[in-house]
Amino acid sequence: MKALIFDSSSIITLALNDLLFILKPLKKFFGGDFYITDSVKQELIDRSLQIKRFKLEALMIKKLIEEGTLKVKRDSRIEKETRTILSVANNTFEVDGEGMRIIHKGEASCLSLYKFLPTEKKAIVMDERTTRMLCESPENLHKLIEKKNHRKIKKNTLNYAFFKRFRIIRSSELVYIAYKK
Repeated sequence: MKALIFDSSSIITLALNDLLFILKPLKKFFGGDFYITDSVKQELIDRSLQIKRFKLEALMIKKLIEEGTLKVKRDSRIEKETRTILSVANNTFEVDGEGMRIIHKGEASCLSLYKFLPTEKKAIVMDERTTRMLCESPENLHKLIEKKNHRKIKKNTLNYAFFKRFRIIRSSELVYIAYKK
């Protein structure tokens, strides 16, 4: 079994560039499942259907779910682990004695689902820079946050190891694969 977990950032990128159509043939070529979490579904569809400007994209994404290209994964373990991930991530960096909120529920739920999928062949498709950097290069993220805030930010390097296990790819890499195939 193989799996890709999509964050809202990657699906939004594909939708805004009129590339959602590549997901169906890409899934067939991939030979595995494409998942989103319930939190990501709420961001992409439930909230977006209430905003006139995003309604069309929400309907196109909803169709991908209805036809089975994207599967919504619901599990009570995901919710519990999401809270843990949010706590660790949002206490990795501190300013004025308080943890900095650097990731949100949607991204954390994707990391959580990654933990519970029973396969080694899996990755998260995510374009959101902060979460990607937290997993791939937390020290560079620390430097970036200090530069953006123009002040010293305290870091908890013990939390870095928690995020090293996640494998993340970008939507642009998926588009490249689709183009090549």
